[in-house]
Amino acid sequence: MNIFAFVGSALVMCVLILTVGQLKPELSLLLTIACGIGLTMFLLTSAAPIIREITSIASAGGVDAELLAVALKSFGICVAVQTGADVCRDAGQTALAGKLELGGRLALLVVALPLFRRLLDLAMEIIGK
Repeated sequence: MNIFAFVGSALVMCVLILTVGQLKPELSLLLTIACGIGLTMFLLTSAAPIIREITSIASAGGVDAELLAVALKSFGICVAVQTGADVCRDAGQTALAGKLELGGRLALLVVALPLFRRLLDLAMEIIGK
């Protein structure tokens, strides 16, 4: 990932959004959303090699694939929810952003349920039940 290209793109987008906002305020939010999605997609495509390497390291270390899947799904949920909440806040919808974050927390709990089940099974095995 070229961090300088990423930062430069973000700064150019910021100036563009501010300029368009002064001329056509109604387009400013749409441009902000488009630029945010573009930057997020750039980050996600840059993260693909990292995810492959983490998967490789985890399999070499004997980490259960289910545990890795939970971690990667959790990361994806966090990125999606944070991006959506930031867009809502930019639009002045802080209550909606809060609800989106609450939904993200619930989604994380759903993704983590298999871990909770395994932890409970392990505790019962240790106790002897």
